[in-house]
Order: sequence, then structure tokens, then C-alpha cells
Amino acid sequence: MSVVETVNERAEFELETSSVAQKYMLLDVLIHLLRRAHFNCESHFPEIFSGYDITSRQLALLLVIGRQPNSSQKAIGEMVALDVNTVSDTLRRMERKGLVRREASLTDARSICVSLTRKGFLLLESADEDFHRLERRVASQLTGDEEEQLKYLLRKMMNIRLDLGRAA
Repeated sequence: MSVVETVNERAEFELETSSVAQKYMLLDVLIHLLRRAHFNCESHFPEIFSGYDITSRQLALLLVIGRQPNSSQKAIGEMVALDVNTVSDTLRRMERKGLVRREASLTDARSICVSLTRKGFLLLESADEDFHRLERRVASQLTGDEEEQLKYLLRKMMNIRLDLGRAA
């Protein structure tokens, strides 16, 4: 450990610097950069989607349900990487807003299937340009190739296949 002088003029002692802290530069730590990137993405959402009365998580669910109507809550959770309880709670709030309809599955009584209501469908359709604007803003410092490379690397890091959740 190294010892440095403090900049606090009132302190009458020296402080030690951590050898662990010396080993890692925070702006080169992957987990820190991912966390900051997430916060950056989330910080743009309210500005662009202020008139929609939805959260970024609810938008993700609308996108998945809009792509695959009548999916089970469990399948929706897998597609957006959320646990079934979080999905259920979020869908309950979305149902109260009139965005989705939840119904018991005709083939499995234990399963709840979810589809968009007309209001949810129209909201999703009207969000197209704003969704694109959010994507552009978040990736504004990247070239198109860099954006594609980043998405590829993030999917690889999380072992996600691109075709997961896509209609055939």
C-alpha cells in the first residue's frame, strides 16, 4: 500500500490508498460501464416517452407481446429476462391501464396468456418513431457498425441467440 497526503487541510494524519483501488481504474471496469450505460439509457426514456404513461419495462413487454400475442407470462418473462413475479406485477399494472388482456390458457389451466388490447396495440404502433429516436440517442456516439458490434457482443456475453423471440 502506498501512502499519500490528504488534501483536507484540517486533517493531521495521512491516509492510505487501497491496493485494490489502485489495481482497477473504474472507467475500465466492465460491470461499472454496463451499469452506467444502463443508467444512461434509462435517463433518456422519460424525456422521449413522457406522453405515453409507460415505463421502459412496460414498453419491453408491449414489444414482446406485440410480436407474439397470446404468449404465456412465463414465456414473456424469458424473452425479456425478468422473473415471472415481476412480469406478473407489471402486467397487472398494464392491465389496469387497459394495455393488455390476461386470460387463462385454453390448453393449460395453470398458464396465463397475454395479448395487447386495442389501446395497447395503438400505443405500440404510435411509439415507433419515438422508440427509434431513443435508440438513436443512446447510440449517438457510435457508428452503425459499432452499434451492431456492441449489440452482438452484449448478446454473446449473455448467451442470447438473436432469433430468440422472433417470429419464424
